[in-house]
Amino acid sequence: MTYALPNWRDGATKTAVLDFVRTVTEPGEAFVPPSERVATFDNDGTLWCEKPMYPQADFLVRRWAEQVTADSMLAEQQPWKAVAEGDRGWLASALDHVPELIKGVTEAYDGITTQAFELAVRAFFDAAQHPTLGVSYTQISYRPMRDLIELLQANEFQVYICSAGGRDFVRVVSQEMYGIPRERVIGSGTTLAYRNGAVYRTRGVEQPIDDGPGKPVHIWTRTGRKPLLAGGNADGDAAMLESARFAVLVRHDDAAREFTYDAGAEKALAQAGERGWTVVSMKDDFEKVF
Repeated sequence: MTYALPNWRDGATKTAVLDFVRTVTEPGEAFVPPSERVATFDNDGTLWCEKPMYPQADFLVRRWAEQVTADSMLAEQQPWKAVAEGDRGWLASALDHVPELIKGVTEAYDGITTQAFELAVRAFFDAAQHPTLGVSYTQISYRPMRDLIELLQANEFQVYICSAGGRDFVRVVSQEMYGIPRERVIGSGTTLAYRNGAVYRTRGVEQPIDDGPGKPVHIWTRTGRKPLLAGGNADGDAAMLESARFAVLVRHDDAAREFTYDAGAEKALAQAGERGWTVVSMKDDFEKVF
């Protein structure tokens, strides 16, 4: 068996993670057969940097700008109106305007094949850079979390991404960035339709979305199991963390190397104390961040 987290600092957090993996993979009362070793991780803010904006949000804003250029009438309705007017305030608070946001997300690439969508996503990752780190979005994954994924895979865990973001967006880079194959990416998605030999994106949204209580539902639907280990960073991950035997909550507290914020994670942090989840301090527990 392999038990190493080279980019984690020695301490109670690293020890807790290694001890859990050792306990469930070595002979003993807590041993779990490999077929039952499922691990699930949120993506935004857990495996890659989500500030100052989600990578998929950057992808969508660029698309909305293209659509406004092609059809100026779109500028009369949100979210295209915010893009046309450069209204960063509206875009920053887009989660407060869920109906308009869903409309923009589903209509951004409505009516194209899944293959054409993948080509658009690939072109984005090949060209776009993170606005403050100045590197490709494919370089903003957290090295210590990749260590954890590699540790789990070496110990016969089936590792899944369980993202509130777009399943088909993350699939394009999951193998490249995390060593997780595309078929192990769980996430939110538009509805799909088959026509004339191809699968097309449509304007519906698969329900439930892969956030909050939707996460355990999606995980069960895909795996037929609850996660043995789960990792997240926000309130929307709490239900998934509750369902796991061992929960890891990443806390963003390193302004020098990444960002400092607890907004959107207040309830999860409170639950971590109540339920004994392992809270990972980026400042104290990560030897490297990227």
